Amino acid sequence: MTAPAPRDARPAGRAPPRRAPGAAIAVAVAVAVALACAAALALLPAAARAQLYDPAFRWRTIETPHFRVHHHQGEEALAQEVARAAERAHAILSPVLGFAPRERTEVVLSDDTDDANGLATPLPYDTIRLYAVPPPGLSELNDYRDWVSSLVFHEYVHILHLDHVGGLPALANMVFGKLFVPNGLTPSWMAEGLAVLHEADGEAVAGTGRNASAIHDMYARALALDGPFPRLDQISNPMLEWPLGSAPYLLGGRFMAFLRARYGDAAIAAFVADQGSQVWPYAPSWAGARAFDGRDFPSLWAEYAEEERRHAEAVRARVHERPVTVPTRLTRAGGRVETPRWSPDGSYLAYQKRDLDRRPGTYRVTPAGADLGLAITVDANGALSLASPREAVVAIGEVWRLHRTYDDLWAVDLVRGARRRLTDGERAGDPAVVPGGGAVVYVRHEAGGRMALVRRSLPPAPMVPEDVTLRERRDELAVPPPAQVEVLFARPGAQVYAPAPSPSPDGQRIAFELQEGGRRDLALWEHGELRRVTDDDALDTGPAWTPDGRYLLFASDRGGVYDLYAWEAATGAIRQVTNVETGAFQPAVSPDGKTIAFVTFGRDGYDVATVPFDPATWLDPTPSQPAPAASAVPPGAPAPLPSRPYRALETVGPRWWLPLWGSDGAGSIYGAMTGGTDVLARHAWALQAWWSEGGREPGYAFSYQGGWSWPTIDLSSVRYFDSAPGGRGVESVWTPLAAGLGFTFPGLADTLSFRLGWAGTSYDVLGETRRAPTSDWLEWRDGYLSEASFRAVYSDARRYVRSISPEEGRTVALTVRAADPTIGSDFGLARARLSVAQYLRVPGTRHTVLALRLAGGVAEGSIGGRAPYELGGAATVDPVAVVMQTAGVAPDQLRGYPYGWLAGTAFALGNLELRVPLLAPVRGYSTWPVFLRRVHGSVFVDAGDAFDLPGELPFAGHPFSWKEVRFAAGAELRAELVLGYWLRTDLRLGLAHGFGRLLAGEWREPGVDPVTAYVTVGQSF
Repeated sequence: MTAPAPRDARPAGRAPPRRAPGAAIAVAVAVAVALACAAALALLPAAARAQLYDPAFRWRTIETPHFRVHHHQGEEALAQEVARAAERAHAILSPVLGFAPRERTEVVLSDDTDDANGLATPLPYDTIRLYAVPPPGLSELNDYRDWVSSLVFHEYVHILHLDHVGGLPALANMVFGKLFVPNGLTPSWMAEGLAVLHEADGEAVAGTGRNASAIHDMYARALALDGPFPRLDQISNPMLEWPLGSAPYLLGGRFMAFLRARYGDAAIAAFVADQGSQVWPYAPSWAGARAFDGRDFPSLWAEYAEEERRHAEAVRARVHERPVTVPTRLTRAGGRVETPRWSPDGSYLAYQKRDLDRRPGTYRVTPAGADLGLAITVDANGALSLASPREAVVAIGEVWRLHRTYDDLWAVDLVRGARRRLTDGERAGDPAVVPGGGAVVYVRHEAGGRMALVRRSLPPAPMVPEDVTLRERRDELAVPPPAQVEVLFARPGAQVYAPAPSPSPDGQRIAFELQEGGRRDLALWEHGELRRVTDDDALDTGPAWTPDGRYLLFASDRGGVYDLYAWEAATGAIRQVTNVETGAFQPAVSPDGKTIAFVTFGRDGYDVATVPFDPATWLDPTPSQPAPAASAVPPGAPAPLPSRPYRALETVGPRWWLPLWGSDGAGSIYGAMTGGTDVLARHAWALQAWWSEGGREPGYAFSYQGGWSWPTIDLSSVRYFDSAPGGRGVESVWTPLAAGLGFTFPGLADTLSFRLGWAGTSYDVLGETRRAPTSDWLEWRDGYLSEASFRAVYSDARRYVRSISPEEGRTVALTVRAADPTIGSDFGLARARLSVAQYLRVPGTRHTVLALRLAGGVAEGSIGGRAPYELGGAATVDPVAVVMQTAGVAPDQLRGYPYGWLAGTAFALGNLELRVPLLAPVRGYSTWPVFLRRVHGSVFVDAGDAFDLPGELPFAGHPFSWKEVRFAAGAELRAELVLGYWLRTDLRLGLAHGFGRLLAGEWREPGVDPVTAYVTVGQSF
């Protein structure tokens, strides 16, 4: 029979430290933090997933003179195209930008999302990540002839720009590896603007890309004509107004075109080289003045803004040469609005909305403009078609099988919110219910960026209420009902688009957008045959039939401004339906044929509007440019480039190192730190190693994260010297192995994660007493601590663009730790800690939030004589922690009391806050790296206590009692700052009063100042 372990795991000392000594060295950590931040930015598109790529993918590599293209199964043909486009980009762009990377650029092509995107980073090595799916029809990315070429050119500009390092930063990189990239520490409009400037350089025909896009031109005209044009300091930081994250691409690209027209490509290349040599990278105007004839960016921006105003006024004057359409707006929320659809009885319009203040989803509005509110929440996609006045088919993006984000079709009851799945992992979007309701036509994404037009029958099946969709009765939703599925159209090299394919009223013809041969036209499918409705160089989008089938309405940029047009089926004649100042998209004709609903645009974004259906008011169309001549096709397909299995060893090695110095429990330490990750993030590791001068032995800290499996695997090992309990000597702490398994179940709206872990640590006191004990410690005993742990976290907390904090949902965290002889431990201990945070937007307000947090913990064993739990106010601000976004975010805060004021083997805590937006200065200076976005405040009440459990060491000196609960109240003024153009944090200035034991009749805690003032960063919870 095993003897019971001591209840006090380490009866005569303080706990093992929470971090290795090397982690306290500010210089090394600060740079390591910068690396971590860069890595985090590189992984942003995958943030909703637990791992960067699906572990089931099998990877191969195509190697060219300047690139390694990594791709998984199913993407072989597209990877060949990417590899050739990349070499073409290098040949064209490298001379223009005056730089060529010294290393091959790693390119990763994946097809695990239905969103079009790409990204690039120079750290830790030149890396481009591409997604195979082309962009949707109503997108800022829709103006291209060759999507692969545009995407590759755009991302490779980032590599040539950000990797261009000279001067002292280049010398530092020669010594320490690639760490310093001054061009990566500039406003995002510089990087994105330069990439937009050159993204169409690989096209055979000029006049494409975002700088030539009628959508981008519409955005810029609205900004120039409706209110003040964005200031340079605004565009240099994340925006709170439309066009939000598109602003750096929109205005940055057009500003770079302005600079090129004035000074040429050579001046821009000189600016890039100069800025890449700056030790202090946060003053790009200095380098700009040297490159652009002494003109700094503020003065150049003012001239550019004036040029945009002149252009916008000229376009408006041209529009006003003919009768101008004045639509009736039904919505005024702005943001992004898509796919307005009439109810079959004409009583309302349903549409997909993603604005800046509310949940995204399917909303409804009456023809008179009365808001019927949110019908269902849709976090991604949301294209819809109405089968009846209450039932719709909606394309909903979701995390599919843990690692991929795909669109699927759902039948939805818009009144009850109930739903049923129609497809499962089919990557189905843009649905259109065929008249009669027996089938739905939609667009399906396939491997390699291919697309198909598909028809599926709609058999009746029960629906499940929305509130149980995500977490209960999954068996009822996992398998779609049996259906007949038919591919109507699919052709190599052809892309099928639409806000939805549009079946004719008789169901015999289906209109859709066809991208083929470098242009986008409208096409009709009828009984297996395909014919073009338009055949020109305009972008024709969003076809929709009239109820009688006489006309096919669509939007087109043929006049430089997106307007609605009508194609008459009997004659083929085209008429212009609207003549608007900004843009008109995605028409839908009412069931009675009297009203056209469409998506309109203003400075705040998109909205739903209507105009009468009146052919007598239609205009002769603006002439469109003829279709470009087809490019000469080289005889025969090019020989495929050789491929081989992926080798992680090519990129997993160390690319940087930093010196490490500081102190441990024995004295000074000197060492180095390094780390690495392969380009697929299947293996990531970090190593610190040092010599302990006082201990006369080496120390180290090693960690490994394995993303090649699910669950993920983490391993670590550490050895260091620490001060022994009570200052009696030096303690050797060695953890040969700590290991964990991570299980993450991600969603677009919520995430559930678990971690199972184990660590084995040996403690050994060495040497003699260095100073007198400071307290009455019990006799120290060496030993081995074998500890198992479990952690679970669930969160569906939401915040929106203009939110000042999470304002819906909750976050729940549970941590359990235990050591026992049954798992090889010399000591016994147990810990359990639970916290629940709930957020509620105050009704009738925009973003006022009531936030509540409850937390508690219990412990058996004191872990070496140290109290398991402490309560008190905010800790002192650590500058490095500001960058890490951890300072002041201690989860258990009892403000109004000193840090660590209360201690015990158990605790209970409640925090209640009312958070109120106050001001939105949105103000900085030029391109300085400090920007004040908003000011908000909070008033709070905290209540809690740390107490002793029966049989445990008396840290608090009392068991739980309501009379021992401490209370506090106070207020905070919070300044929302942006540092270095991208790091958002809250600077909190607080005043708190600790009332002491209110329930015992106290109004002030003895030994505590009446009012505590503090400064910290981050949110309280």
